[in-house]
Order: sequence, then structure tokens, then C-alpha cells
Amino acid sequence: MLTMFKQSLLVLLFCLLPSALTPLFAAPPLRADMPVLKLAMYHSPPYYFTEDVAEPHGLSLDLLKPAARQLGLRIEIVTCPFPRCLKLAEQGEVDIVAGLIKTGERESYLHFIQPAMMNFVSSFVFYSRHGQDHDIHSVADLSGHSVTVMRDAVYFPAFDQAADFERVPVNSEAKALELVHKGRADYAITIEQTAEGSFAQAGLQLSDLKRQPYHVNQNIRGYMAFSRQSPNFQLAAKLEQMLEQQYRAGMFHLLWQKYHLPAIQNQAQKPVVTPLTATPAE
Repeated sequence: MLTMFKQSLLVLLFCLLPSALTPLFAAPPLRADMPVLKLAMYHSPPYYFTEDVAEPHGLSLDLLKPAARQLGLRIEIVTCPFPRCLKLAEQGEVDIVAGLIKTGERESYLHFIQPAMMNFVSSFVFYSRHGQDHDIHSVADLSGHSVTVMRDAVYFPAFDQAADFERVPVNSEAKALELVHKGRADYAITIEQTAEGSFAQAGLQLSDLKRQPYHVNQNIRGYMAFSRQSPNFQLAAKLEQMLEQQYRAGMFHLLWQKYHLPAIQNQAQKPVVTPLTATPAE
């Protein structure tokens, strides 16, 4: 009964949100002659959906649309694999790419917009074929083996800095799992929070691969980032200011509930990385 009440209350809040925030975020209707911001989106359920859908949708678009409307801008979605989205942003061919972990290298060509658009604790987990008899209990156990990785992605320091195993770059977590299932790589690394969607996209069940004992829990903070090479880069500060207002008005928190993400209590909090050893998932 309590769960049903909470669900009903959340639906009511979403219904009331537009009218409650109208004085703050009143915006003109969309027009064809409005300036355009190009948002690069990649398929990554349960947060971004660009494949096998009527039109792309997800957290980044839900957050960005009200701010863009307030600034008199239209959003144009450019769908691309994750590595391609990054390359387009680096070259200034799109304005914004979302859901990125901040790194020094990326900051050289991207401005990371505050506040963070998502913050959750999840595990980086490894999968292999069931016939794989070499279990992973640490990064060192990967030595001499092959691991499928998302091209241009970052994971956790010990893994990113290791150099004694072969990385097999692919464009998606789904492809990473598929190659392991076909025996073309020994292990795949995924984010536990998105693994179920990646298995489904690859046409696999979770039971089709063996989850390895080793995983690493990490506070994963994702940002929208504005291309420094974009011809619209002068809009980044105004957009950041508008998103900050939306955050303070509670819009971020309602959308985090919609996408089953925890609220960020302290935007200045530093990420924490804690290695753990656990039994395989049942």
C-alpha cells in the first residue's frame, strides 16, 4: 500500500511540475527559425534510448529541453555510437554530449556543465563464457588475457592504468558481451547498472555468461558537456545557469526519481572508489 501511494504521489508531482514551475521557466513556443543546439545521444538503457524507438528519449533530453526552451533554443538530436559522439563533440560538430565521466583529457575539448546530471554507486563487473576456468579476483588476474572495452570509455584507475592485458575496443557494451559470448575475447567489462539492457540489446540472457567474482564499486558521476569547438560555445554559461536554476527548483530530483537514480546531496562531493571481492551474481 505504501509503495502504491509513493508511485501515485510521484505521478502527481510530474503532472503538477509544469504548472508549478511556469513562472520560473515560462518559454516561448518552438519555432522553426530558433537557433539549434545539437545533442549527441547514444543508446545506453536505462538512461538513453536511441535504438528501436519511435524517437530518441532519455534523461539528458528531459533535463536539457526546458533549459533550451527558456533560452529560445531548439534541440536537434544526433544519434551516434558512444565513441562517435565523443569525436563529434571534440570536432565541434555537435554542441553537447551527456553522461560523461570527467577526465583531464576530456576537459581539454569539453566544458563539463554543473550541476552533475547523474550520480550513482554501481559496480564495474566482468563477464566470461561459462567454460572459462580462469576466474578474476583482481586486475592482475587479467594479465595475458583479452578484455572487450567501450572505445574511448574510462572505467576505474587500476583497470585504466594496467598494461598487461589486451583491450579489444568496441562501440557498445552489447557488442562487448556479444564478442565474449562468441569466444572472440576472454572477458567483458560493463557497468552493473546498465548490464541488463546491454545483455538484452545483444540478444542474450544474464545467464548466458558467467559473472566473475571480481568487481569494483564506484561512485559514478555523469555530466553534460559542451564542446569547446562548438560555434555555440558562448551559450554554455547561460545554459549552465539555467540548469542550475532547474536543479534548485527540484526538476533534477524529480527526473532522478523517474529514472530510479539517487539524489545528489552534495555536488562538491569527490568520487570514491572501493575495490570489492564478491561472489558471482545468482
